[in-house]
Amino acid sequence: MELKDDSTGRKIVEKGSSTDVGASDFIAWGRWIDGRSKARDGSEDGDDSKGKLATLHYFTATSTPVGATSGLFTSFASTSPTVQSNGNLVATGTVNGASGSITASLKLQGGGSANYSLSVPVAGQTFSLTGVATQTSLSGFAGVSAITSTGAACQGGCTGSLGSNISVIGQIAGSQGTQAGVVYGFNSRLGNVSGVIVFKR
Repeated sequence: MELKDDSTGRKIVEKGSSTDVGASDFIAWGRWIDGRSKARDGSEDGDDSKGKLATLHYFTATSTPVGATSGLFTSFASTSPTVQSNGNLVATGTVNGASGSITASLKLQGGGSANYSLSVPVAGQTFSLTGVATQTSLSGFAGVSAITSTGAACQGGCTGSLGSNISVIGQIAGSQGTQAGVVYGFNSRLGNVSGVIVFKR
């Protein structure tokens, strides 16, 4: 199984397989395991030691809204939360174990927001992510979260790992904006925690 960049035709990920796969109306999701990332240099040299990928969570929307979106979205499915440390998968949660809600107010001209609250159980504790995401496109949003844990994993602080301390990136799906997907990622004392949650309204 492989994934290609449509703009260049180059392989991004190869030699992996998907698990935690699901689809509903306008959105699909899953988790890539045991693959090889080639995103950094796009080389085709066959060196399997480069870019070893323990796991990669993903979702895709088959269509997106043509107008503003507002309303309460509640979760209905999720990939298994995972923890990676030093390139190794060290803990895996349960399929559909992560959950949450989003209250979206995305505007046609931008400047909207999305309040969210997520619950991520993995490695014997539950992480909570809350925040107000900023609208990044007509149907997209990204946020820096307040992250806590019922265990010791956030002692000293948990920080977003999706760039600029961002821990949540979301996309509204469907021409009427009836579904949504969120990928979350953050660093903890256990390692990097990541996953995907999908929502509907």
